Amino acid sequence: MIYLTFRHWIGAAAIAILSTLPALRAEQPFVPSGITEIDAMRRDFATNPITPENASRRHALIFSWVRLLVHRGVNMEGFHDACAKFSAWGPINPSRYEAMEGAYQALEKIQTNPSFIEEVRGTREKPSPTQTDWPVFGGNLEQTCLSPDAGPRTGEAAWKFPIGMSWYASAAVEDERVYIASPGVTTLAYCLDEKTGKVIWTTPQDGLQIYSAPRASSTPVIQKDQIVLRGTSGSWEYVEKDKHVFYIDKKTGKVERQLDADRVDYRRGCAPISGNDEYIVYPYGRLDLRGAPAFYEMQDTVVVRKANGAPWWTMRVGDLFGDPIIAGDHVFAPTDDGILHSLNLTGPQRIAWTYDAGSALRTTPVADETTVYVGAQDGTLHALDISDGSLRWKLKLNQGEPRAQQLFSPPAVHGGKLYLGSATRKLYCIDIKSGELDWKAATSDWIRSRPLVVADAVYAAGLDGKVTAFDLQGKQRWSVSAGHHPIFANLTGSENGILASSSELFLFSLDPATGKQQWKHSLLQCIYEDGRRILADVVAAGGDYQSPPTVSKGKVFVGGPDRFVRAMDTESGKEIWRYEASGQVSGAPTVHDGRVFFGQQGGNDDLYCVSEADGRPLWTAQPGWVWTTSTPHDGQLYTGTVDGKIFALSTEDGSTRWMRPTNGGIYPSPAVSEGLVYTGSWDGYYYALAEETGRTDWAYAKEGVDYRRGGGPDSAAAILWKGDLLGRIVPNTLVSLDQLTGEEKWRFSDPTRPKKGMNATASASGDKVFISTTVDHDGMPCGGRLFCLDDKTGKILWHYTGAGGWTGSVCTPDTVICGSSTDVFISCLATEPNPDGTPKVLWRTRVDGIFHESIPAIHGDRAFILCSDGYLYAFE
Repeated sequence: MIYLTFRHWIGAAAIAILSTLPALRAEQPFVPSGITEIDAMRRDFATNPITPENASRRHALIFSWVRLLVHRGVNMEGFHDACAKFSAWGPINPSRYEAMEGAYQALEKIQTNPSFIEEVRGTREKPSPTQTDWPVFGGNLEQTCLSPDAGPRTGEAAWKFPIGMSWYASAAVEDERVYIASPGVTTLAYCLDEKTGKVIWTTPQDGLQIYSAPRASSTPVIQKDQIVLRGTSGSWEYVEKDKHVFYIDKKTGKVERQLDADRVDYRRGCAPISGNDEYIVYPYGRLDLRGAPAFYEMQDTVVVRKANGAPWWTMRVGDLFGDPIIAGDHVFAPTDDGILHSLNLTGPQRIAWTYDAGSALRTTPVADETTVYVGAQDGTLHALDISDGSLRWKLKLNQGEPRAQQLFSPPAVHGGKLYLGSATRKLYCIDIKSGELDWKAATSDWIRSRPLVVADAVYAAGLDGKVTAFDLQGKQRWSVSAGHHPIFANLTGSENGILASSSELFLFSLDPATGKQQWKHSLLQCIYEDGRRILADVVAAGGDYQSPPTVSKGKVFVGGPDRFVRAMDTESGKEIWRYEASGQVSGAPTVHDGRVFFGQQGGNDDLYCVSEADGRPLWTAQPGWVWTTSTPHDGQLYTGTVDGKIFALSTEDGSTRWMRPTNGGIYPSPAVSEGLVYTGSWDGYYYALAEETGRTDWAYAKEGVDYRRGGGPDSAAAILWKGDLLGRIVPNTLVSLDQLTGEEKWRFSDPTRPKKGMNATASASGDKVFISTTVDHDGMPCGGRLFCLDDKTGKILWHYTGAGGWTGSVCTPDTVICGSSTDVFISCLATEPNPDGTPKVLWRTRVDGIFHESIPAIHGDRAFILCSDGYLYAFE
C-alpha cells in the first residue's frame, strides 16, 4: 500500500459498527462496470465485511467507480447523500466504515439502473449585436464575469483545440516488454506486451483525492530485477515526507520499496530520473506550499544514489531544465546559465570540468565513449571531449526560436551520426567526427522528443502529434498522426514498433515500415463507449486545466499544463502563435495595450510579457512562481506569488513599483477599482491595497480559523459588484464586504452542505449573484450546484444541480453559463427561473472531462473554456 491504512484505529468500536451491517444483501443482477478491479471489489464487498486490510483499496476503488459513472454521463443525484456522509479528506478509518457501506449500496443501485443526463439544445433567434473583448480574468477589472454580449445560445461546439499535458514520460522496452508510467490517482505503471499492447501487469496505488496522490511522471529506469519510477508530488499530501521514487518488481509490478526524493511540484511537468544497474541520478529541489509563507527552490541540485537507493552524493549546480545523465565515470548536468558540468561519479573530487556554452542549456545532453554533445538556446550544437571538456567542434544550426523555452530536442547518436530536432521545425543529421551538417529536413511542427533510429530509418515526433519517418539521407517515407495532441516524450521502440507517448495520455505503437497504428493503450484506466474514452482514473497530484481564456482583437488566449500560452483565431480555432514558459500556466493570459502578461509555476521565477500580435517576447520579470492571473491598470501590473508576495510591476518594462508581503500564497486574481487593488492570501485575509503605494487600506479575515495549513482565500477570485466585494472565505462561505471599508454585509453557505466544498469565483448579472458549491471534487466528483442569490441579501432565489465546483460561472444580461467539476457537462441557464421557480435550462452539452478552475470567456455569440479532457472549446 502506498498510504497508511490506520490499522491501529481498529478496536471494539469498529467491531460494533461491523456487527450492525447486514450479513447478506438482497439479490440483484450484477451489472459489470467494465473495470476488472472495480468489479472484483464489488463482488468482495457483497460477501465480506470491511476490514483494516481491505479498507484502503476499497476506498480508492469506490472513488474510481464514481469517476467512471460521472464520465459516462450518469445522473449521480441518487449518490449525493451517501457521498456527503462518506466524503472526507484523508485515508479511511473505522469510524467511516458504515458510510463506506452506504456509498457502496448507493452506487450499486445506480450501476444496476443508470439514468443518463441528457443534452439540451438551444436556439438562436438573431446574432449578438455586440462583440465585446474579454481581455482580463472575469472580463473587466472588477472581475464581475459579466458580458454585455448575447453569448452562446445553442450549445453546439464551433471548434475545439487540443491542449496537452506536460507529459515527458517515455516507454522503456526490454525483452519484448514495454514499461510505462501512469500519471493516475490509482495507477503508477503498466507493463505491456510489445507486440500486442496487452497488459501483463498493473502497479496500483491507493490514491484518493487528486491533490494528495503522487503522479508518476518519469521514463522507467530498467534494472536487473526492477524498474525505477519517480513521481511529482501532490499539493496536499497526507504524509509530510511522502516517498516519490518507486522500485517496482519487473515480474509482478509490485512496489518493493520507496525513497524520499523531496517534492517536485506537479506543475513542473515531469520528475526525471535516469541511471543504470549501478547508480541512479535525478535533479532535486525544495518545496513547501503550505508554509507560512510558502517556500520553493527550482530543481538545481544533482542527486546520485546507488542503484539500490543508498545515498551517494549530491551537489547544487544551478537551475536544471535538461536532465542530468550518467555516462561512463561522469555525470553531465546542463544548467540554465550555459554551463555544462562534468561531475566525477566516484572519488572525493566532484568537479571533473565545466564548459561555458555562452547560451542557456535547457535540453538533455547525450554522450558516446569519447564525446558529450549538447545543444544551446542560441542554436549552436557543442561537441566536447568527455575526458577534459575541450571543444572538439561546434556547429551553428539556426538562430534560435525566441518563443521556445527549449529550442532543441535531446540528441540521438547512431552509426556515426547525431540526430536532433528543433523548434525551428527542422530535423538535423550531423556527422559526429567532422561536426558537419549532413542534411536537414523540414518538419510539420516543433520537434521536442528525441529522434529514434531503427534499422535504416530515423523517426521524429512533433508538437502537432505527427510521427514522421525519414530514410538515413533525410527523405521522408511517411508521416502519420498519433492522436490529436503534442508529443513531448522521447520516441522509443524497436523493429516491433515505434512507441509514441502522447500528451493525450495514450501510448501508441506504430509499424516502423508504414506508420500504421498497431495498438494504443490509455495511460489512465478507462473503458470505451460509443467511441469515447471513459475514464475511471484521473491525473494525480492536482488540477492542470486551470487557465481561464481571454479574448482580444479576434484572438482567444489560454495557458496550459504543457507550459504554453497560445493565441487562436476566435472564428476558426486555428493557432496563430504559441509561447513556451518554464512552468505550467494556470492563470489567464492578460491582454493590455498590445501586450500579453502571464506567470507560471514549477519553473524559474519568470513572469512574461509578449506581443499580442505574434507572441514575440518583450520582457521578463522575476517575482517568483505566479499561479494567479496578473491584472493591468494605469501602467502597473498587479500579481501575486505562491510564497505570499503581492507585486505592482511596470507594464512597460517589468520593474517593481512596490511589493507587499503576506504569510500565505496569493492565488485569487487581483481586482482593481477606485484606486485600490483587492486580492486574498492563504494567510486568511482579503486585502485592499492602495494602487500607488501598496499601503494596506483594510484587511479582512474570519477569526478563530487556523490558516497555517493554507486553503483560503484560494483560487476563487473576489468580484467587485455594486460597491461590494464578493469572495470565498474558509470554511466554504461566500462573504459580501463593503469594498471601501471591508465591513461585512452578508454571508452565504450551502444550507444543506455547510462544511462541503466552495472554491469558485462568483459572477453577477442584474440583481443576482451566482456561486457554486460541491459535496466533493478533489476525490469523488459529486454534487456540483449553482446557486442564484439576491445580491443585496445573499438569500437563495433558485439553485441548479449539475454545474459548478472548482469552475465558476459567467453571465450575459439574461443567461448564466457554467461548467461542472462533478459532471461532464457545461450548461447555460436563464437568469430568471421558470414560473414554478425551477431553473430554466437553455442548453446543456456533454464533453469528455470535468472542468477545473477555468471559467468561460464570452465574446459575441461564443464562449470559450478549457476542459480537463484536453481541449479548449468554443461554444456557440
